[in-house]
Amino acid sequence: MALPPDTEDRIARHWAERLGCSPAAFREPGVTVVAGSADDTVRLLGRGDALVVAAPARLRAAVESHRDAFADGSLPGGDAVDRALADRDASVDGVYGPYWLGYVDEPTFSPVESGARLLVGADEPAFERLRERVPEDDWARASPVFRPGQTAGLFRDDDLVGVATLTHLPFPDVGVVVDPAHRGRGDGRAVVSKATATAFGIDADAIVRYRTRESAAASVALAASLGYERWARSAVLTLAQGSP
Repeated sequence: MALPPDTEDRIARHWAERLGCSPAAFREPGVTVVAGSADDTVRLLGRGDALVVAAPARLRAAVESHRDAFADGSLPGGDAVDRALADRDASVDGVYGPYWLGYVDEPTFSPVESGARLLVGADEPAFERLRERVPEDDWARASPVFRPGQTAGLFRDDDLVGVATLTHLPFPDVGVVVDPAHRGRGDGRAVVSKATATAFGIDADAIVRYRTRESAAASVALAASLGYERWARSAVLTLAQGSP
């Protein structure tokens, strides 16, 4: 089931407020360049044939003058940013993405039954033990936080094997990690489903976001199986230290 138009409009308004552009920038083909809030980061958000590029205010004019470099809409866009900033002696230092940005609202959500539950205060030691078993990079990407009543977990044989955490409503993100020894068994899907259902239990009008690397086919499939629909693609580029 596709996201209804009013939900898509709310998402567009949310991103327009975050990036400082008009919601129409996500509907009309072409490249829109805006001044971003970070001084060393370029954020790109692409939806269909529309692309919004948020560049540091001091570099916005340079990026604007090279809008054609972004015309093909490909992400992550590091080469285009390098070309745009070549005459400013600035360059891309780090590339993150492209990411798959999926959203779901309550009518389009397809929950699954499982043994996942919301964690309580007494579960914190199990949460910390799970952290020790998950690779540091995986944990950092998902950034799960122990929030009793908002963090979903799944136990197997008294071990916490997966968690999913909600950020703040009404547009929460859900971040999920699963013990490497338990991946491929549906545990991630179970905790994401529980966390998503929790968001709608708190606020029926919530719109929940799931972000994952576009190349992570299993993660994208997990989200899609619960009703999350791709709304956009994104990338974040950090600039070299000392760029003027």
